[in-house]
Amino acid sequence: MDSEELAVLIHLKRANVDYGKSIALNTGIPLERVLMILDRLEDMGLVERVRGGKTLKRSMARFKLSSEVRKHHVYYRLSRRGELLVRGIRRGQ
Repeated sequence: MDSEELAVLIHLKRANVDYGKSIALNTGIPLERVLMILDRLEDMGLVERVRGGKTLKRSMARFKLSSEVRKHHVYYRLSRRGELLVRGIRRGQ
């Protein structure tokens, strides 16, 4: 796992739920690369797409500015396996 993949995982840990363009802006990684990383992490079972509903509350997506937003993007969050990996990385620091 490279440093950009770790940056995406750690960002998702902080944000809880986010989409590709926002992840790219917050991590400084180009959007195309972020989308490839998200696909790879999803294949590895470390992130999952957020399903259901047409809106997200700010309590779920911590970096959102309004209290509720409509979903216009594909949102991702850490899977249980991803949570455990990030937790282990943070403890090892």
